[in-house]
Amino acid sequence: MIKKLISAAVAVLLLLPCMTVFSSAADKLPFDLVPPAYVSAKWMEENDSPTTTKLTFSLSNDMTTFFKNLEEANLNGTADQFMANIGCTDFWMNVQIDWAVDDVADSVSGWHHTKYWDGDEYFGLGKDSEGNARCSDWDVVDCGLNNATETVQDIWVTRGVPNDDRWNGNPETHTPGLKDQLRPEQYTYDTENEELRIDYTKHTVYFRARFVATVRNDGVPDKWYFSEWSNIASVGKDSEKFEPLTKTDLKAPVITSLRMTDKEFNDNPVVAFTLTVPEELAENATKVEAYGGSITIEVWARVKGDKEFTQLQGDWIIKAGEMESDLFNLANESRPNVPKDSVIELRCRYRYDHPAYFDGDMYSDWSKIISFGTDDINYGPGQLDTSTTPADNSQSGEKDKCPICHFCPQPLGLCIFIWLLILLAVIIIIVIIIVVSKKKKKKDENK
Repeated sequence: MIKKLISAAVAVLLLLPCMTVFSSAADKLPFDLVPPAYVSAKWMEENDSPTTTKLTFSLSNDMTTFFKNLEEANLNGTADQFMANIGCTDFWMNVQIDWAVDDVADSVSGWHHTKYWDGDEYFGLGKDSEGNARCSDWDVVDCGLNNATETVQDIWVTRGVPNDDRWNGNPETHTPGLKDQLRPEQYTYDTENEELRIDYTKHTVYFRARFVATVRNDGVPDKWYFSEWSNIASVGKDSEKFEPLTKTDLKAPVITSLRMTDKEFNDNPVVAFTLTVPEELAENATKVEAYGGSITIEVWARVKGDKEFTQLQGDWIIKAGEMESDLFNLANESRPNVPKDSVIELRCRYRYDHPAYFDGDMYSDWSKIISFGTDDINYGPGQLDTSTTPADNSQSGEKDKCPICHFCPQPLGLCIFIWLLILLAVIIIIVIIIVVSKKKKKKDENK
């Protein structure tokens, strides 16, 4: 009997480290729901709408990594198991954008968030219990993200408004019209041409944003989780003026963990590496995107022994986590296909393009050159030396943090709470063994 108990206990101990580290989504989301970062606004005066504003914002590294993993699960056909591991049948994230004119505290044209933004249990975000839309045309309550694997997102807001319920409102359905959210002196509206204008030399429009994470489980209403509101961005008279970046604002990329994948493109292998996105880069990329420019990443590589680097095709949009590049461009007449066992050396740089402020492109310094098994084989940015030096991960910018409690140092790679569970299991097993031993001993004495 005691031997069976000990065997069962050992089995429990072996299983504990393999237990899923995600709580049920009803108790804990798979990432910290922080607000949209570095919200920036730019009036699209050259576009087709006289009031359109382009709003940009950033996702956290944890968010983009999660959605990258979800994307991979969908591609691999393992999405159902992926969802089961986080305790729901579906999960996605949208953004809400609030706005105000001149004074965010004004009772008419101030912030427009109401309880209806938080959603009705059956009819969804922005609706009341009868299914009526209770938000105006400029109130963004349920907007999807472009691609949640990418750090920088953008959306066009404050678009033109037709002369119907969207402008005039509808008392029967309690739907507010946009004109009821503006003061008469803040706009002009051409009824015939359905053209709304705000004079941005006299007025300022403010924006803030928050994320909505939706958790779905079959058979029950969706559940929403809301982040805090973001920083405030603005366009118009009192808005912040944008200054283009300089070379010193653009630090070299931080890349690590080069590996060969099992994928191919045009009969040539695909490599992957990890890109770290520091806060400064995310902020700069977001502001640049808002004002019509872009910061992207160039990936260059060579087969070890080659003299020159060649630019690769593949991921070029900034996103934290794993980036992929195919080696097709490294093929040549003497090497029609890059062998799968080739040793690859890879480096990156950021490209800053902003035609409104300067001609051509601006580049960051080169990253360190990395290869398989080492994250530092270079002694200086941009130099093509192939000698190796000890691996250096100090530039990653972040310390590893526990995915469960987010603060413990993970002794021997496990969360401190997992160790506590193991300790508790050991104590219970010891108590059971002692109790069983005493009963057996007493039984033997009685005999």
